[in-house]
Amino acid sequence: MGLTVLDDTLVASGHPGRTTPPELGAPNLGIIRSSDNGQSWQPTAFTGEKDLHALAADPRGTLYGVATDANEMLTSTDGGVSWQPTGAPVYAMSLAVDAAGRVMASTADGLLVSTDRAATFQAWPDAPLLAGLSASPDHNRVVGIGTQGRIWATTAGAQNWFEVGTIHGTAQAVTITNNGDILVVDDSGLSLIPYQQ
Repeated sequence: MGLTVLDDTLVASGHPGRTTPPELGAPNLGIIRSSDNGQSWQPTAFTGEKDLHALAADPRGTLYGVATDANEMLTSTDGGVSWQPTGAPVYAMSLAVDAAGRVMASTADGLLVSTDRAATFQAWPDAPLLAGLSASPDHNRVVGIGTQGRIWATTAGAQNWFEVGTIHGTAQAVTITNNGDILVVDDSGLSLIPYQQ
């Protein structure tokens, strides 16, 4: 399942659950949106067709996504209604975009980065192997889940990642606040890693 925030709208994709309204699509949800904090959802694109496990939004309002049925990056500039391929062959587990405009993609082969709005990607030299990526609401910080329970972070435009903590369970999701506090959901529950300078 992919989930991101675009202004005040939640944008998601994935598979329907047992209680998912049928109008949202099956076997895949495509792109769905909520403007009431997830209380209700509206089908938006690819209804029943695609599952975008990797979704991210940039500060300018562009959405980025990778569907599970294709190794290509897609973008949307109209809130997820229409999508265009960028031409970049990327199969990402997760995506994040920083305030410098860099699109980051975690892949099985390592972290990739784009500086041309996802038209091309290059390997990020010396980056840790990361799974889940997430940008802070202001996009000035990015956090990622690494191997052996390590949590890594970077800042917009920076070249290096730094280790900020560890978890003991299997991480399911991670996010970072504007001030650098990190929240991790793992099989033991919700953990807070406070910002440390």
